[in-house]
Amino acid sequence: MSTSTPTPTLSALQSLMRSPFTWGVVIVILHVVGAAGTALGYADVLLPLTPLNLIVCAAIVMAFTGSESPWRWSLTMFLGFGIEVLGVATGLLFGEYSYGSGLGPQVLDVPMLMGVLWWLLLLGTHHWSERLMSRGRRTASPVGRAALAATLMTALDGAIEPVAIRAGWWTWHDGDIPWTNYLTWWVAAFALGLLWRDVEDLKTNRLSGLLVLVFAVFFALLNFIPWTL
Repeated sequence: MSTSTPTPTLSALQSLMRSPFTWGVVIVILHVVGAAGTALGYADVLLPLTPLNLIVCAAIVMAFTGSESPWRWSLTMFLGFGIEVLGVATGLLFGEYSYGSGLGPQVLDVPMLMGVLWWLLLLGTHHWSERLMSRGRRTASPVGRAALAATLMTALDGAIEPVAIRAGWWTWHDGDIPWTNYLTWWVAAFALGLLWRDVEDLKTNRLSGLLVLVFAVFFALLNFIPWTL
């Protein structure tokens, strides 16, 4: 019995599909289309696709995580989701707020994808924190890395908030964004970072780092360009 060998074209295609560069390009293209389309007046078409975009990006990042990490990241998503449930139910963590329907199906008044968002932001900000603190052959301390990542994550939330409010993803009941929102983001992100401080994926997943950078540019643009939903 003879076994067929892949043709050069098929081998090249398989190699391309396994390359993080390929999927990094996909992430960039998705957000370029989203930002450009929103600026051109198609926010009502594109922003409702946010849940789908988040699922696609999460799948890409997850595909390049280590085999020992998925259960940890599942727990991270659960903890992030749980923080949001407590926040919405009590108003004690972030402030008084509620979610709209723009982020997909909800459980206990919280979009199920919020846990995924917490995981993506945690992974990506720790990638950048590790890179920044390890420059010059220095070794980043777990506490310092977690603190810097929590600061980056909170700053990104600051860019997301105005867009989310305009898009109706969530609403602050008192109108203004309370300072407790940012404090809770920082404390929770810092605690989760310390929890997984020895996991290599938390420091080395380059696609998560790219995604967080793309998120930052995307939301910065949507804060400055005129658009309506």
